[in-house]
Amino acid sequence: MSIGGSFQYSPIDPAEREIRLLTIIPQDSHEKISCRLSKTSLTYGIFDALSYVWGGEPSSFPNTILLDGAEFSVTRNLELALRGLRLPKGSTPKPLWVDAVCINQKDIIERNQQVGLMGEIYSSADRVIIWLGEADKDSDVALDTVPLLANEGLRHKDENDRNEADRKQQIDRYQRCGSFFFGLPDQRPWLSRVWILQELALAKNDPLVVCGTKMVLWSTLIRGWKAIAREIFTGMQFARPKTQKETSPETYASDLGSEDEGDVEILAAVKLDLLDDLRCEMRKEGGGTLRRLLLFSRTSQATDPRDRVYALLSLVKPSETVVVADYRKPCAAVYADAMSNIFSAGEGLYFLSGVFLPGIGSKAPYIPSLPPTIEQPPLPSWVPDFCRQTGELADQPSGITFHPPDGISASGAGSGCMNGKVLDDNRTLQVEGLVIDTIDHVVPMAQDLDQFISQLPSLEATVADAKERLELFDTSIAPLVRQFKTKEPLWKILVSNKRLSSGYDAAPAAYENMHLELLKQDGPSATSKTDQGATDTEPSEYAMCLKRELNAKSVFTTTSGFCGTCVPDAREGDVVVILFGPPVPFVLRPVPQDAGENTGPRRSNHYLIGAAYVGGIMNGEMVDELYCEDLMDSTTFFLQ
Repeated sequence: MSIGGSFQYSPIDPAEREIRLLTIIPQDSHEKISCRLSKTSLTYGIFDALSYVWGGEPSSFPNTILLDGAEFSVTRNLELALRGLRLPKGSTPKPLWVDAVCINQKDIIERNQQVGLMGEIYSSADRVIIWLGEADKDSDVALDTVPLLANEGLRHKDENDRNEADRKQQIDRYQRCGSFFFGLPDQRPWLSRVWILQELALAKNDPLVVCGTKMVLWSTLIRGWKAIAREIFTGMQFARPKTQKETSPETYASDLGSEDEGDVEILAAVKLDLLDDLRCEMRKEGGGTLRRLLLFSRTSQATDPRDRVYALLSLVKPSETVVVADYRKPCAAVYADAMSNIFSAGEGLYFLSGVFLPGIGSKAPYIPSLPPTIEQPPLPSWVPDFCRQTGELADQPSGITFHPPDGISASGAGSGCMNGKVLDDNRTLQVEGLVIDTIDHVVPMAQDLDQFISQLPSLEATVADAKERLELFDTSIAPLVRQFKTKEPLWKILVSNKRLSSGYDAAPAAYENMHLELLKQDGPSATSKTDQGATDTEPSEYAMCLKRELNAKSVFTTTSGFCGTCVPDAREGDVVVILFGPPVPFVLRPVPQDAGENTGPRRSNHYLIGAAYVGGIMNGEMVDELYCEDLMDSTTFFLQ
């Protein structure tokens, strides 16, 4: 962060847990913002804390305030927030903690130390003030109206008790506020910022939400939104009545006033709901795992990509070993630290089976503030880019698409076991598993549904030929391997044996007939017969399953005749393996002998390519019937 003007920070004492506080001097609205800094011990200080979006580097916005009489550069959004919170002359201001000003952003040692205290800062503040930004017509109406909606939500009035005039007035309020709430993710960047997760979740008292000159308590905002969601989503059939168990008092969200929907369960959730859920969970459980927090925050953004990890550290449960914030490290090292933490908690391979992997030699997010003497290496193949964990940003598909139905795992008896250790170089992952076979043929799935349907007959022939091959295994297990590889048909393999409407339920038997109907198609017609639940112009449910997978998968066969689907980056010569723990096999690529990562001929060095679905072994057959019966040995893999 570039600090302008002549202002100079005086040092703070980490041993005394010192922090700086900002006091906004009360002035008339037209006057330049003037503030002063003071120091206090976090143990004894009384202050509020600001939660806001930086809005870019100060050098990009030539806005300045007076800080102890000296010019100090700030972003436009911070200048607006300070102006919006400034009291009129004659008032008594309360000190405020603001990260961009209270931390010397140029001092890396201080920055590391203060970031480590941020969880305590927000949990110690008298009140967290959430600045959403400047007002507009929707925000003014919404924040004026939401207390009325919140009170209606608390009363849970029966529809029959409302007269027609009251009902019309209520619907009008819903409509006026709806555009504000539904526009929040796109129009109010605060919701997408990763740092706000801890700032909201750790607030000890009900946060105050400020937009322009209007303000409302967080709990009131949430109750108002839930009243709107109850009305709108019920009309859209995204709600259902709750059972008696679900409507028991124990299910209510929190003791801060965030109400549930009474006798109605809302089946659609927006970012506002997720944020409130996180706040309630943190207050109830005291923290979460880093794995879960990284998944929860996958759509959140940060100016510094290392903050995709560092901003979550205060939310990690106290019993879990945490990463230490260090802004002297390159991004690849920080993300590897996070993965090392997840592996130490026994959740590493399961986590990798469901995220977007970077690919071989993928560049890590670049940190321009690091000195040129610090190397910024690419990401190891087993370390995700946490800034690219959504479909529109990732270069290859998530492993979730290869997961079998719920309750089934290729790891069999080894499901959920602790497996994986990050070595001292912080770039090598050691794991145990079974070699299934080597890929000998990869067929990319056409990206157009009609083209893929035309491709189906040749795929059926390829798979049928592969299953007839001799098994290149020890003769004692070859009959079992033959049984495994021949028992699952292509129609199941293509959709990972899952139903369209659920990522957990097994594909119904009716999909087989839908698949056979597609095989009969000659030309562009991805439809099924009406007795399969589709019209002449609509794709069958099975065809829709296929369409969803077209950009995410290739079909492969192996030297011994196994068939399955894999990520598009897989190629001939890659090895399909079961790494004990997660529900899916993985595709690995041997590291060339002349590659710098290869440290010796005895180590099985590989790159992690991605997840796979292998027909016939997704219920743990190879682990349970071969490995557990001492008919097959495991292998130690070193992933780089």
